[in-house]
Amino acid sequence: MYRIALIGLGLMGGSMGLALREGDPTLEIIGVDEPGVLDQALRKGAITKSASSPNEAVAEADIVILATPLSVTLGLIREIGPNLRPGTLVHDICSVKVPVETCAQHALGDGVFFVGGHPMTGSEKAGIRHADGLLFENATYVLCPSSSSEESEMYGELKRLLSSLGARLLEMESLVHDRIASRVSHLPQLLSVLLVNLASKSRKLDRNILDLAAGGFRDMTRIAGSPFPMWHDILDGNRDEVLSALTDFERLLAELKSDLASKSLDSVGERFRDAEQTRNFIPSDRKGFLQPLADVYVFTSDRPGALVDMTSALHEADLSIKDIELLRIRENTGGTFRIGFETPIEADAAVRALSEANFLSYRL
Repeated sequence: MYRIALIGLGLMGGSMGLALREGDPTLEIIGVDEPGVLDQALRKGAITKSASSPNEAVAEADIVILATPLSVTLGLIREIGPNLRPGTLVHDICSVKVPVETCAQHALGDGVFFVGGHPMTGSEKAGIRHADGLLFENATYVLCPSSSSEESEMYGELKRLLSSLGARLLEMESLVHDRIASRVSHLPQLLSVLLVNLASKSRKLDRNILDLAAGGFRDMTRIAGSPFPMWHDILDGNRDEVLSALTDFERLLAELKSDLASKSLDSVGERFRDAEQTRNFIPSDRKGFLQPLADVYVFTSDRPGALVDMTSALHEADLSIKDIELLRIRENTGGTFRIGFETPIEADAAVRALSEANFLSYRL
């Protein structure tokens, strides 16, 4: 039986521990984190035992999984490197791969294997209390094995364990991963932040701008609320590729601006059509970095117990609410709620369940 050291028990590490043990309850998983986090992880069943330090955990591990931010991961690799037994495999799940791979090449000894990874999934919530054993289900999981690791027995075991999470494994070189991530994850994050920044600055002239920022704007900027400490490491670690992506985007933006200035709307239309065709190739059955929610809008009258009746109807239909917001309310009349579900199928089922419970509900 293989022993796993799992260092970092936040949302990602905790979810991985839960998923691994659900797939194989006999797995021994040694956790490392703050004492309070370790207690929660033990109670939830994400780990089987705890260690007081990374070096204590890895001393008896066959596979070491680092589920920590980039800067912490680099320090951990340097710290545990001298204490790893030959044959041990080290695996990280950072969003940037080249800096981690470079660090591992210098810090890990002979006979120790390294495989970088990046599970393309996440949540707006953080911490062990939000750990979810289904977080990796149907998610693309990128693996970046070093040449020495590809033929190792432990790499085969790692792939078996990750497949048991329900993830779809995809192998590629670290440099290729970072170039792609800069364009489909890191640049969109920055653009989302800038769109909200623009709206914020515009409030000085148009104080009602956020009142008009409805579904489309909210969907485009959902990730703008992501915590910067995480993105500090990502942007610093993948700076060159992000700068390259920004340069390419600046060129496209300049071309679009020129088309509009010259009233070349046919050219603008070509961009719309190309975007529509390209977007159709994006897999709709796989998770991404941060899942967009499928929204349902529900009107309820202003009466005691209305919210309880609404949520009870969804509970009876076995539907899980991912987000809920009161959009507007009028005293003695009622209000409209926006309820977010994980998939469009669940949202459609919610509309049916709420309609049967005599609530006026719809999807945009």
